[in-house]
Amino acid sequence: MYEEQMKGRTESLKGQAQEAVGRFTEDEELRDEGRARHAAGKLQANYGEKLDSVREATVKNPISALAIAGGVGVFLGILLGRR
Repeated sequence: MYEEQMKGRTESLKGQAQEAVGRFTEDEELRDEGRARHAAGKLQANYGEKLDSVREATVKNPISALAIAGGVGVFLGILLGRR
């Protein structure tokens, strides 16, 4: 498991704990902050998973990765050149 996934899962767990404390103490602000932290942690973990998938695909198929990167570069060059 990679760093981004671990950070995201840690933040998600912290958010769940914070939300539970907010529910227990009936503190709406703390509960809402915990929900937001939990959601942000889940997003970061998902981002880490996608990043790992891209890394693995790049390592397995470096020629394809270079072709895709080149295509994106040409596309952006065309778009930015039309100013």
